[in-house]
Amino acid sequence: MVKQGETLERLSSVNHFVFDKTGTLTTGQLNVHVIEPCAELTESELLRLAASVEQHSEHTIATAICDAAISAGLKLLSITKFTTTPGRGVTAFIDDKHILVGTRQWLSSQGIYFPETLNNTILQNEKQGISCVSVAVDDELQGIIGLTDTLRKDAISTIELLQATGAKITVLSGDRLDVVNAVTKSFSNIQRFAEVLPQDKSAVVKSLQAQGDIVAMIGDGINDAPALIQADVGMALASGTDVSVESADVVLSHQELAKVAEAKLLATTTLRIIRQNIMLSIGYNVIMVPLAMCAWVNPLVAAITMPISSLLVIGNSARIGRFMKKE
Repeated sequence: MVKQGETLERLSSVNHFVFDKTGTLTTGQLNVHVIEPCAELTESELLRLAASVEQHSEHTIATAICDAAISAGLKLLSITKFTTTPGRGVTAFIDDKHILVGTRQWLSSQGIYFPETLNNTILQNEKQGISCVSVAVDDELQGIIGLTDTLRKDAISTIELLQATGAKITVLSGDRLDVVNAVTKSFSNIQRFAEVLPQDKSAVVKSLQAQGDIVAMIGDGINDAPALIQADVGMALASGTDVSVESADVVLSHQELAKVAEAKLLATTTLRIIRQNIMLSIGYNVIMVPLAMCAWVNPLVAAITMPISSLLVIGNSARIGRFMKKE
């Protein structure tokens, strides 16, 4: 769905596509892959603790952890004083115990100590594309939970189609660089930005525009909204949040990432046909008007050629409909 006609004109000129990773290039359906306690808690206890704190968060990681706990038949605990730090983690109290669930960097900044063995485990997981969430209780690390995500089935073909048009590709993610590299290893000649906080995504888009690029941003989450607005063309998946869909210029239906390449092709085709129609109209007037003024053509001929020129324009425009059916 294209909200404004001028969007097609801008989209036809886009030479740089920026993709959010989680939920856009990937399915966004994260699964708990590994649970590594490092204190007295069991795997089930660590999972229940993390899920209890995450139950009020709308992040995809929180949803995956809660779903895993529920599937395991674990009853979530009551929490108080829940707070969230976008891009970093969440905190809450359970029976007067302060619980933190978030990135290793964030927990470290809160004074949580990470033993070398667990640091190595996290690094090994990240190199395999496993995002790790750390859990601490009262300033003491309790363990990590690793989650995996998979690329959309049409992600690779979409990137290749866009690159075939000469477009540049950038991937944005709040994940660690090792995770981003592992998930996007199938892509070649792309730029990767890792550990990007939600509020910094629009700044990345702005920096690309400052280099002279015409940028399209593709995202699906609330955190992508500022970047969607900043981009020359914002594109959101229909499955995304209401905020991202409202902020976008183009909404991609059927949850198909391939629609990005199709939208680009549609915009290019539409602008080309518009220019052809202008030339057809100008051509008629440039040729027939002087001939009519000099009385070199029969009035009947002029009367016939006028609607013919209009029909040519209409017929040429109808090619867009055939293009859409073909796609």
